Amino acid sequence: MLKKAIILFLFPFVIYSQTKVSQTEKYKQIGLVWGLLKYHHPDISRGMYNWDLELISFLDSINHIEEQEKLNTKLNSFISKYNKATTKHKTISLKIDSEKIFRKNFNYDWIDEFAFTPEIKSKLTKLKNNGNIGDYYASSSKLTKMISFSNEKGFPNFNAKLKNHRLLELYSYWNIIQYWNVNKYLTDINWVDALDELIKNFVNANTIEEYEISKLNMFALLNDSHSYKTSTYFYESLFKYSPAFGIKIINDSLLVTSIYNKTLAENNNINLGEIIVKINNQNIPDYIKTNFSNLISVSNETYLKHRLNRLILRNSSDSLKVHSLDKNGNLKETKLKLFKSFKIDGYKTLAKPEKTNWKKVSSKITYINLANINSKEFSKVFKENENDDGIILDLRNYPRNLKLKDFSKHLFPEKKEFIKILTPLDKAPSLGEYPASAPLKFISNPFEIGKRNSNYFKGKIILLVNRQTGSMAEYFGMAIQQSPNCITIGEQTMGAVMNITSAILPDKQEFYFTGIGAFYPNGDMVQRKGLYIDYYIKESIKNYDSKLYIDKAIKIIKENKHLQN
Repeated sequence: MLKKAIILFLFPFVIYSQTKVSQTEKYKQIGLVWGLLKYHHPDISRGMYNWDLELISFLDSINHIEEQEKLNTKLNSFISKYNKATTKHKTISLKIDSEKIFRKNFNYDWIDEFAFTPEIKSKLTKLKNNGNIGDYYASSSKLTKMISFSNEKGFPNFNAKLKNHRLLELYSYWNIIQYWNVNKYLTDINWVDALDELIKNFVNANTIEEYEISKLNMFALLNDSHSYKTSTYFYESLFKYSPAFGIKIINDSLLVTSIYNKTLAENNNINLGEIIVKINNQNIPDYIKTNFSNLISVSNETYLKHRLNRLILRNSSDSLKVHSLDKNGNLKETKLKLFKSFKIDGYKTLAKPEKTNWKKVSSKITYINLANINSKEFSKVFKENENDDGIILDLRNYPRNLKLKDFSKHLFPEKKEFIKILTPLDKAPSLGEYPASAPLKFISNPFEIGKRNSNYFKGKIILLVNRQTGSMAEYFGMAIQQSPNCITIGEQTMGAVMNITSAILPDKQEFYFTGIGAFYPNGDMVQRKGLYIDYYIKESIKNYDSKLYIDKAIKIIKENKHLQN
């Protein structure tokens, strides 16, 4: 009788002692383990299993698990399933001894932080240290040092209505960034911590709209201006209606800079030069934070304003309420009509784009617009104006017809390094090489510019940059800035310099991110921060001056000439 009483007493205690695991915590552990196996396991990393399908099957088997002990049993079996004695490839110790190894993205603390069994922790740690890794899911180019995900082609019959399919989408994206994005350490939120909120979003995304917004939230967490790819849902549903005029965000207001359709704008009582200070009763910074900050991936807030020039007044419905100041400073409220499409009619603008490739802005100062000028014309301009006091190089654009050697011929008295880069390390997830050696540098080093040249331009070089200066334009800017007579004026640039990496997600959407890190020769990073600025330009919305940048450049050149004399 006593024995039975003891058993009855202990039984409820055993049930009670089971450690509860939340749904979020459960799916977080699974996503982390699945990703580590994908990129670290000697067989799985070689594509010997349909790894997406293996995840779906595993998720189906743990739907009703609510205790850590039971989850551990399942995870242990899952890991062991691919560690058979007949496995073709064995784990070997990863041996990397180099001062160039970049370790800021190397984060496997979660292995010890979760309530895994010692056996699971041992297996995961062994895989973490494995140096025998295949390149089926992530392969490195010896020529460019970029990572390719060419075998990611999407999941057959992907269905966003199914929770397990949505989690596959999340895990696929998150783990690519976790193991292969060398700029991951720069995100505002710790990447492992980001999983908690993302899992909640994806698990609870019961409609297509919630699913698509969850993806946009996920991309936005990357803080990378190159990660701009969105699904068609973005423009076809969230922002399908737009105004019949264009704006520019200056400080904390919107300046109406262009009228696309004169009649439609007049019907809305919107005029060129008008200043919009509120949208739907919110000031502009609050409206941006509420409606856009978690939907658009940008390296910095300055570039977000550039992206929003064409987006901030778009909406899912055909109207917005705005408060604006007319030219006399009077505040008015307008129910702004928005359109799916409209005809360009009666177009006018405050600032006409500079169409000329170059021009004299004073007798001894030349302006060059780098947007469309080609190599031949660029060289001709420098030769014809070699005795000028200064040349203004306008990089508030994307130069399409120039190469680095075009600047090399005219701006440098000798060869100079202008950039250091950080690249992923081949078959070594989470590790990078910094400073990475230039590919094919024995032929031509792409990270150096100039040559011994006594005929370089001796006057001042004024480099104009702004929020539009990005990607290859920033790369060119870094090179130009190493010339001995360069001064940079403008505002913070895009903050995404190097090559773009892309991959296909299970739902067949392609996404992008900056695949290489960029640094000045002194080690200062450019990713997210943007280019060095010597003189910041702050535009005024009430007295908008489209020539502000050029006038400032002319003033600096003349002041410098005066000091020399």
